[in-house]
Amino acid sequence: MSSSNPSVYIMVIETSDFLHRLEANQFNLFTQKLHNGISNLVEKFQGTVLKHNDNTYEVTFDTVTNAVLCGLKLKANFKYITPKFDKSIRDLKPGIAEGKLAKSKLLATRMCEIVVKDKFVISEAVKKAYEKENRNNFINRDDIKILKTSEAQFLTNLMDYVETIWNDASFNVNNFSKHLSLSTSQFYRKLKKLTGKSPTIFLRDFRLKRAMLMLHYRQGNITEIANKSGFNSLAYFSKCFKDSFKILPSKYIQQHA
Repeated sequence: MSSSNPSVYIMVIETSDFLHRLEANQFNLFTQKLHNGISNLVEKFQGTVLKHNDNTYEVTFDTVTNAVLCGLKLKANFKYITPKFDKSIRDLKPGIAEGKLAKSKLLATRMCEIVVKDKFVISEAVKKAYEKENRNNFINRDDIKILKTSEAQFLTNLMDYVETIWNDASFNVNNFSKHLSLSTSQFYRKLKKLTGKSPTIFLRDFRLKRAMLMLHYRQGNITEIANKSGFNSLAYFSKCFKDSFKILPSKYIQQHA
C-alpha cells in the first residue's frame, strides 16, 4: 500500500436539503446547534474534518472504532441537539466507508444520498474491520444498514451509469438492467431493496434533486433547468417538483434561491 495514499475510514454526514437552507432565524439556529454538536463529537472521537458546509460533512478517522462510535453517537444525540425544530429539517444520515480516500469518499456520499433513508449506513468492510478491532463484538442495531460488498458494487455501477444518462429525456429505465447485465426483475429487486424505490421513481427523484441544485444556484430559468434535468414538459416538471418538495419551482426560487 502506498504511504502517500493510505486506506482511511471516512464518514460522510448529510443533514438536510436545499429546500430549507434559508429558513431565516430558525435555520440559522438549527445549523449553529447542529454544527456545534457535530464538531464536539468529531473532536471527542479524534476525527479530522476534511470539508463541511451547511448540510454536509466529510470526516476521516484513524480507527474504525472511533468512526463507528462517532456515527452512533451522532444519531443518538441528534434529536436532542435540535428538539424544537421541524423534523423535515432535522434529517441526519451518516455513512462510513473504508479504502483509498477518493473512492471511499464517493461511496460514503452515495450511501448517504441513495441508500434507503433513516439508516446509519456502513460498508461490509467497515463492519469486518470493527469486529476485528473489537474481538468479534459488533453493535447490532435496527437503525444500522450494513452495505454488503455486492450491494456496494451494485451501487457504484448504478451511480456511475446514472451520472451519464440522468439528464437524457429519452432514456428508458429498462436500459438500466441491460447496462448492468441484470434481468429486469433482478434489477428491480436490487434497486428496491437498496433505495426503497422503483426504477422510474428513483430516476425521477434523482433528476429533481439535481434540478433543485440548479435552481438554488440559478443555473438557468425554470424551463431551461427542466430541460437540463431530463424533463420534456415544463408542466410535468413543475408537478413532480411540487409533489416531491411541496412547493412549486417558481415559489422555490422566490423563497430560497
